Amino acid sequence: MKEKEFITADVYLSSAIAILLNTQPNFKVENKKTLFVFPISDDLYEAMNSYNSGIAINICEYVETLKKMRAEMVMRRNMAGQR
Repeated sequence: MKEKEFITADVYLSSAIAILLNTQPNFKVENKKTLFVFPISDDLYEAMNSYNSGIAINICEYVETLKKMRAEMVMRRNMAGQR
């Protein structure tokens, strides 16, 4: 049975989830768009709810994570376009 996944193109949400869950997403490129993939869990839903409720996140950590996610997003999109 395949694990259920939460898939989003939202780099801001994905960066927050990565920080709150201390994990990195998997990536998927579809139609020249990089998607962030997280396994569905109660912790994921809690992190999403916290983000949407305005939880305080360390700005330095958030910006660094956001920059890394954007770089990964562009790199994967470019790699997929070369195939």
